Amino acid sequence: MKKNDTEKRINKIIKDWFVTEALLFSAVTTHHTVLNDSLSVPLRTGNLCIEYSNTLTQNLSEAELSDLLKIEVYRILLKHPYTRQPHKANPTALLLASDIVISKFFVPSSKIESAGLTFLKSLAWKFSTLDYPLGKKWADTEELKFFQRNLQIDRTTGQLKTVDDLTFEEWYKKIIFLIRETSAGGGEAAGQGALFDYDLSAITESSELWKEDENAANQINDKIKKAEIEQGWGKSGGNLQRELQGDVDFSFDYRRALSHFRANIVSAERHLTRMKPSRRYGFKAMGSRYERKADILIAVDVSGSITDESFNRFYHAIKNFFFLKIIEKIDLIFFDVNLKKTEPVKFTSKLNLQEITGRGGTNFQVPLDYFLERRSQYDGMIIFTDGEGAAPKLDVSATILWILDSRQAYEKSRWWIEGLAGNYATFLP
Repeated sequence: MKKNDTEKRINKIIKDWFVTEALLFSAVTTHHTVLNDSLSVPLRTGNLCIEYSNTLTQNLSEAELSDLLKIEVYRILLKHPYTRQPHKANPTALLLASDIVISKFFVPSSKIESAGLTFLKSLAWKFSTLDYPLGKKWADTEELKFFQRNLQIDRTTGQLKTVDDLTFEEWYKKIIFLIRETSAGGGEAAGQGALFDYDLSAITESSELWKEDENAANQINDKIKKAEIEQGWGKSGGNLQRELQGDVDFSFDYRRALSHFRANIVSAERHLTRMKPSRRYGFKAMGSRYERKADILIAVDVSGSITDESFNRFYHAIKNFFFLKIIEKIDLIFFDVNLKKTEPVKFTSKLNLQEITGRGGTNFQVPLDYFLERRSQYDGMIIFTDGEGAAPKLDVSATILWILDSRQAYEKSRWWIEGLAGNYATFLP
């Protein structure tokens, strides 16, 4: 078989996932496939790569290769290669814990399985046949009962069967205990050949690339968030849906985004005064004080896709923003396919936004062009919208905060908003 045949087969599998396995396809695109024929395992994951051995994969069927690749993508989605590791983490225990968790969500359709799962199944057999698999001091203890309960083989399916629903971190601690109390750790069972008469080098090698990587974890979380918004879980990814939703924080601090926006636009003006002495020279030189203020332009989307509820929430958000004392002046413009008024409206506490009519289509280019033409008048712009519309063009960097009317709208639109220079987004809670 030619050197790049496995890569072609992997790319074909990934291409097929585009239609049937939306989440798996989305997750695997965060990683590069890399040939590594020095491996003693067919595939392994880490460092934003999926490494493969052409030698060990060339005789696999398409179903077997697909299942092995799915196992690694499940590992990616669960972020096991990129989570924070315990001090001096044991790579064998990490991989075994990962394989146990994955087995809850994915059962290969072929007979293929990871080296870690093969080892765990051999452990299950020995726990069911040996009188003292952990040594006599652990007989009739909760520790022994735990492993006897959770390391079993389902006689119907032949798959590993676990009972207790533990997290990846909790399983890691259990596996560390297991290693410590067996021949591999020099415990009472050492020398009995009770458990670890198995080559662990392949298991250890599978997790050698694992290390904490916040950037990688964030990329994966973005794919999960996108799947939730678009309901793009796919056939296999749906099994993980509840687990992934619970693991990813979908909340966003609206006030923090506003504070960041204010920090970027507020200008500090220095005023000299003889009533306040200079700290260095006293009354011989004028002192000074600073007045922090900002002039901002707020563009409100009044297109047909904006509901009355969203419009009212926009109004209350603008009103609250107005009463922050650092704001010198707020000008309002309203748009759908065009501007609703030729001149901006000065915001006051008595302004009734319900008088503004619109309800047409949405053209984001209109408020952006208005702001860019008058940049000397304003320190920044806020756009209240639901994000429904074509992405505008922006050739220069501009301080613009987009406030979406819901988290769903935020997740759907943030991709193109954050691609505009100087722009960022949040949503109303």
